[in-house]
Amino acid sequence: MTATIAPAGVQITGLRKSYGSNEVLKGIDLTVNPGQVVCLIGPSGSGKSTLLRCINLLEQPNGGTIHVAGFDATDEDVDVDAMRAHVGMVFQQFNLFPHLTVLQNCTVAQEKVLKRSRAEAEAVARKHLSAVGLGSFQSRYPVELSGGQQQRVAIARALSMDPKLMLFDEPTSALDPETVGDVLAIMRGLAQDGMTMVVVTHEMAFAREVADHVVFMDRGVVVEQGHPDQVIGNPKEPRTQDFLRRVLDPTHVEVSRDTASVRTIENS
Repeated sequence: MTATIAPAGVQITGLRKSYGSNEVLKGIDLTVNPGQVVCLIGPSGSGKSTLLRCINLLEQPNGGTIHVAGFDATDEDVDVDAMRAHVGMVFQQFNLFPHLTVLQNCTVAQEKVLKRSRAEAEAVARKHLSAVGLGSFQSRYPVELSGGQQQRVAIARALSMDPKLMLFDEPTSALDPETVGDVLAIMRGLAQDGMTMVVVTHEMAFAREVADHVVFMDRGVVVEQGHPDQVIGNPKEPRTQDFLRRVLDPTHVEVSRDTASVRTIENS
């Protein structure tokens, strides 16, 4: 069954996901239009990564519907492999094959899933490795690379599959602060090129600059969503305001002593 939306879009309605008695997604509705960048923000444990993993069925939803890349992902007869061929995903921990070179990491799925010849797969991989600044690193192994370089390889690997949609699950959270900007610059370039993207991130400056739409989640529900100038710049919901105050002003500390509440602000 195909979706009624454009192939590169995502339409989620009433999405629910539970682990035993713990319901981590409580009826999520979300629309991602083709060419749009949507950033999911919120505290740890709010369900952001679970939502992202449900989109390409790394997690099986317990309820609701997901249409992605022209497929009804929640149709029991959906061809999961065919759907995933159109959806690239970049994780926090890179997930590169340690026994394969950089080039091989970017060609193995092309050959096995897309059935490309080795020569064609290598040509595509070299193009994307060059685009992320790693054209001269093709013969190296992941252990020989920095965290930022490994993440850029992971992005090149995903792009080598010619995805219609890219999913990023906190791609900079495991990186040294000095390398975060390199990865964000690549993602910014993808957005400018019109790639449809859903990004779980704590990088508020990136979300405000690049996102077309920001979704704030907490405890498995969407608390607030809209343009970044609204959600990040002028949030309406108290829970969103509290979260952003803590994220954007991390030196703000509230300490409770007995029944008195003492608030201190440390100047950096």
